[in-house]
Amino acid sequence: MAGVPGAMGYSGPMMLRCPLRRVVLAPVLALLLGGCAASGLPGGSPGPGGLVSAEIALERADYARAARLYARAAAERHDDALAEHALKVAFDHSQEHVLVGLARDWLARDPKNETARRFLVVGLLELDEREAAERELATLLASAYPTPAEAFTAFGESFGQLRNDTGIAQVVGRLAKRYPDVPEAALTSAMLALSAGDSPAALAAAAHALELRPDLRAARSIVARARVAGGDCEGGLRDSGLLAADAGDGDRLLNAWLLGACDRGAEARAAFSDLLDSRVARPEALEGLAGFDIDARRYDDATMRLSELLASGRNGDRAMYALAMVADRKGEYPRSVLLYARVTGGTRAVAAQLRAYRLAIDLGQAAAAARQLDDFLAGAPEFRVEVSAARAQIMADGGRLPDALALLERTSATYPDRDEPRYARATVLESAGRVDEALTTLRSVVRARPGDPTALNALGYTLADHERELPEAERLIRAAWAVRPDSSAIRDSLGWVLHRRGHDAEALPWLQQAYRLEPDGEIAAHLGLVQWGLGDQAGAVQTWKAALERSPGERHLEQALASHPGAVN
Repeated sequence: MAGVPGAMGYSGPMMLRCPLRRVVLAPVLALLLGGCAASGLPGGSPGPGGLVSAEIALERADYARAARLYARAAAERHDDALAEHALKVAFDHSQEHVLVGLARDWLARDPKNETARRFLVVGLLELDEREAAERELATLLASAYPTPAEAFTAFGESFGQLRNDTGIAQVVGRLAKRYPDVPEAALTSAMLALSAGDSPAALAAAAHALELRPDLRAARSIVARARVAGGDCEGGLRDSGLLAADAGDGDRLLNAWLLGACDRGAEARAAFSDLLDSRVARPEALEGLAGFDIDARRYDDATMRLSELLASGRNGDRAMYALAMVADRKGEYPRSVLLYARVTGGTRAVAAQLRAYRLAIDLGQAAAAARQLDDFLAGAPEFRVEVSAARAQIMADGGRLPDALALLERTSATYPDRDEPRYARATVLESAGRVDEALTTLRSVVRARPGDPTALNALGYTLADHERELPEAERLIRAAWAVRPDSSAIRDSLGWVLHRRGHDAEALPWLQQAYRLEPDGEIAAHLGLVQWGLGDQAGAVQTWKAALERSPGERHLEQALASHPGAVN
């Protein structure tokens, strides 16, 4: 379905929200935990008895058992540092049910222990138990921070890196309303809502922050980004232009990215070019201009800019990814594999490694591809779940369905609280024609997380794609859109279900908006099909061919072109 991570382009919408992925505990929760997180096993050695068993369980990737054994030893020894280590093991390895249980056990022994409550909040948020999370977070806010302003600032800097962005935004948003006179509360609520793809909520919270503190530039920036994310390019660009006119390079950069997001390419290029003279902003300006060069197939110009960016020592992972993309689009696949494999950090690392894996397999280098991916995960184990889920889909695409399902089963057994393997299983089963099993898997996710827009959209889209229970499919997708209205994937799903229900005229604007936000190949395939159905055959072919240039080999586009006589000259 549209929205599944893949090759990432340089479209401006990536600047509208700042999604951060989950990483190891220390940087994620340093502020939330007040610097109290243990960095290793207390005392520096495993010690006798239960701790040895805990270390063995940890080495064997039996993370739930390891965390429980550490916690049991901590309770026997009355050792708070060891108890915290147990919770850290559970958190670092995505054992949220274990984390919540251990934190509650610790609070039963010591009801005022702030460390246990902080971990409990995180576990509840990741499990999407919103009411319980809000109660515990309110208790924590009242007891653990000098002021509400400091608390909300810490929440914003910590929670933005957890997975459940929708649940977090709603919990913090409700809590912020209890502090209507604290601008930091409104600002944090706005920031988290924008990251969760809810621009109306972000706009409302940012407007309230500005009522309390009119000079709050961060709130003005959120207003500009939220307006563009919600489709109000004129208003967003007006706001970002005013910011850029009387401030520093950061606001000028935002304006340039938003111009790009609004398809104002010439103005965006001019804005980035003006920033080339800035010592601070030149690397980001080079990156922005290189993105336009790549889209225009000016690959030599893009390579020149990206080489300078790489030499600057800033944004190196993004520069390397873009250089790999250039080689990929030019058909220089061995070179692109080498370049993608060198992207081992930053937000593009997973996409780069998976693209290298798929290309290497296509080049007949399956064993080398597997070694490269394993080496990457050895150095970045925090990405193991999402990489394994995507790897299984690539296996299935290559005809290795049993291997794919076995990998997903092992991943789910090790990480029972993560949804990525379940989504991947549904996709793999669906591609194998086992649609009923795929739908059963997705329904189980929706039952576990009934308010999760990703789950609602996945089930609704799959029903629509197979023309099953179309009224229910539309209801599910609209429920997802209500809580994540900025999502290109959900807008695509809504357009697609309307098309399936025979409402192409109503579907068209949804798909156009989705494609503007994310020029994804599958969205382009859907948009072209609706254009074709409305009689605009030339527009459909143009949409498909332009998208195929951006995403060579994209199967939905190739199928659309092949299945429409006259589409290919």
